[in-house]
Amino acid sequence: MANTTTSKSVPKDAVVRRLYAQGTWKLESVAHFGGDETGIADMCLLQGADNKPFIPGASIAGAARSFLAQQRKPWTEYKRANEDDALKRLFGGDMRQDRPQSEKNKDTMSALIVADAPCVSEKVNTSIRDGVRIDAESGSAADKAKFDVEVVERGTEFKLEFVCIIRKGDCQSEFEELFFALLHGFKQGDIRLGARTRRGYGRGKVTSWKIRDLKMNDPEDVMAWLHDDPWSRPKSCLSPTSLSTNERRYFRIEADFALRTSLLIRSSSEDPNKKDEVPDTTHLHSDGRPVVPGTSFAGAFRHRAALIANALNWEKKDKDEDPVCDMFGPVHKQKRKELDQEPEENTQTVHNEERQESKQTDLWASRIRIEERLVKRVDLQWQDRVAIDRFTGGSLQSALFNEKPAYPLSLKELEETGKKQGRPNIRLRLTIEEPEKAEIGLLLLTLRDFWYGHAALGGETSNGRGTLQGIKGKLIYKDNPDPSDLKVWQLKHDNDNKRMTIEKIENGDDGFLQCCVTKAQNYSNCPSGSRRPKRNSEEESDAE
Repeated sequence: MANTTTSKSVPKDAVVRRLYAQGTWKLESVAHFGGDETGIADMCLLQGADNKPFIPGASIAGAARSFLAQQRKPWTEYKRANEDDALKRLFGGDMRQDRPQSEKNKDTMSALIVADAPCVSEKVNTSIRDGVRIDAESGSAADKAKFDVEVVERGTEFKLEFVCIIRKGDCQSEFEELFFALLHGFKQGDIRLGARTRRGYGRGKVTSWKIRDLKMNDPEDVMAWLHDDPWSRPKSCLSPTSLSTNERRYFRIEADFALRTSLLIRSSSEDPNKKDEVPDTTHLHSDGRPVVPGTSFAGAFRHRAALIANALNWEKKDKDEDPVCDMFGPVHKQKRKELDQEPEENTQTVHNEERQESKQTDLWASRIRIEERLVKRVDLQWQDRVAIDRFTGGSLQSALFNEKPAYPLSLKELEETGKKQGRPNIRLRLTIEEPEKAEIGLLLLTLRDFWYGHAALGGETSNGRGTLQGIKGKLIYKDNPDPSDLKVWQLKHDNDNKRMTIEKIENGDDGFLQCCVTKAQNYSNCPSGSRRPKRNSEEESDAE
């Protein structure tokens, strides 16, 4: 696209265009935007002067920059923050920490202005979600690892505003492409905001964008800019569109399950003052509807994958490099018991060593994203329980408790409510970025265990809860820059033979899946192309 000005005397940093975009981002899952500790929860929401949550512009810009960088560069370049020049000029600066000092002095101001996103919903619903880390060896809750998070509920709306300033020296076509690809990402729901986005938080969409294109050689556009009223100008004919190439590689599992038994993902009762009217624990709800959070599915999936990897002798290179951690992210380790056992005179030394070790510990984001999903066609039923005295065999005194798990609707209840039979109760959507074939094979083996009911979901699985039955599914694999070139496998459950089968294949072959499973079964040590980011010392040794 040619520049809008033809004057040779105009300097290169003169503004020639201003692109404005405004839209309402509506949450489709819960979200957490971190704030100060107020005592309400371990992780509290960030709130403005109106006591409503808001999203800082820096968080929005960071998520947008990461989204575009993943699409513009291959993974090997993205993880080193080697961005192309257009992206650096759009967002400003250079993210690499190891660049020469001479390049640090060439940082430029961001051409993209991102405003804080205020909450525009009249009523804001928030809740407290309990979380706990699962011990990998026992499969139960880890000691002293419980925490709670304050979240804003699904359906809450936030106002997003972007301004892209294009100067004479900029390549207008590149800025235009990146700007509208950014808007397209929000429209498709591909950009997540806030914390814990890899576990289903912060998913939302912008249904429609208001776009204005002000040209600084047009007097009316200039006056609209001076009056800070760009929306008085005519609507732009430009619209959000995706990038022509997408370097992002991923493998996705979409599976529908039916509940064989009950499901209980514990949540405290909404009104603890009415102890006689509400159960002690009930199934987790979001905006009044039962859900399976991404954290629960990820925990169960990770634990099962680790068991399978251990059975297949997936060995570690060292104590800090675990193949399963490469996929799901690192696990925070606690040393409270070790500290309690130390003598008092050595306590300070141990604390100092622990702080030093924690600084040196590498942390990286999980390459696996699992969505939060509603639980459909279920009914919550009250259930009284009591602990048994192992000595007498009778009920234990003062040990009566009650809970409200989710049970699948019976055939009669489905007919009464007019709901169709054979529909799923739970849907799984799992995506792994930059996968290796052995990792895909491990995920397929884990999916098989959940499909056949060998692995369970939620709490009280030892009592029979959380057992699933696969109904149908879809496997999607993208391994080249063409966004439309996807390999797809349709799965279904063969009721006659009681097994999972491939129903339909698009652009792929069943030999690829078998190859992935074989790679997982013959896995030996960590693969050479480990996706875990390297420490600086490792990069230096590789260079030598």
